[in-house]
Amino acid sequence: MIAAFICEERLVAALRLAVDARTAIEDTRGIGRYLRAVLRRLAPHEDVALTLVVGGLSRWGMHDALQRALGSHRFTIAARVPRNAEVVWHPANGTFLRSRVPAVATIHDAVPFRYPPENRARRRRDQAPFLRSAQTASRIVAVSAFGAEEIHSVFGVPRDRIEVIYHGVDPSFTPGEMLPHAPLRAGEYFLFVGDPEAEPRKNFALLYEAYRLAWPQCDGPPIAVAGEKAPELENVVHAGHFSDDLSVQSNGGLRNLYRGALALLVPSYHETFGMPMLEAMACGTPVVASAASCLPEIAGEAALFAPPHDASAWSSAMQRIASDGDERAVLIASGFERASNFQWKRSAEQHLALFRRVAESR
Repeated sequence: MIAAFICEERLVAALRLAVDARTAIEDTRGIGRYLRAVLRRLAPHEDVALTLVVGGLSRWGMHDALQRALGSHRFTIAARVPRNAEVVWHPANGTFLRSRVPAVATIHDAVPFRYPPENRARRRRDQAPFLRSAQTASRIVAVSAFGAEEIHSVFGVPRDRIEVIYHGVDPSFTPGEMLPHAPLRAGEYFLFVGDPEAEPRKNFALLYEAYRLAWPQCDGPPIAVAGEKAPELENVVHAGHFSDDLSVQSNGGLRNLYRGALALLVPSYHETFGMPMLEAMACGTPVVASAASCLPEIAGEAALFAPPHDASAWSSAMQRIASDGDERAVLIASGFERASNFQWKRSAEQHLALFRRVAESR
């Protein structure tokens, strides 16, 4: 029997939506945060019959873990895409599940093509799922206008198959006092979010060069790294690897670091959204970002920008943000306003509308 609900005195069939959810309970990166944020807002919908596909993973205990991650029990679990599904969503760049069901794929970036691995076998392995998405999905979700243009130029996807849907900011990111976090003290450190070693495009090497230009004796505010690990460099502190978003909690650890930072530093030379910028802004933290890729598009006029290949400019920007309280106050005010424009509720609604259009076009 087809699930249905009453809406405005009409009987409406629930959309049978399948989602590749293999990373929903383990991925602490931006892609995992994105997937959970959207699913948390789709799962309660009575007009959505949600199937979470976990592929070859053991389903033993998966229901409880997924329920903790989504804060809802309104889903079923499957090892493959159900034949009666009306649309399947591939949220993590690649298409990893074989199915004849019409598909929507989110391609977050083209990193394996812009910065391909030297090893040929690994390059083919990394690129193949992206190519399947580009070739087989009925619609592609891009997370920014910059990302949409990249999808068009790298994969040749026609622009009318690409839909830009921005991320949101979780409402748990709010201003407040920083709780103690040894050895960091509120207002006395810079914050970097990401993995400086595994992702060279995050441009940490240039950031540290700029830091040493600004404070040759390494006597300036330390750089706290929130990520899997941090390089062993003078005055660089590993602040932790946070996974509190894996369940419906408060993002307390990362929020605490945002609240206490002098500024969030985003020196990347290639991003397609830059979620930490908006999270920091929502916490009342100034942002210094690269004038490159999507970052000006997402931050608008609410960040202080510096070229991604100019260590001297970054050095000056860091000194300014550390010493000029008036400029910090201006950035904090504009950051609040900018972050308020990005809402996960709106993002989820736009995803759902796209899923319905694809299902109805079969």
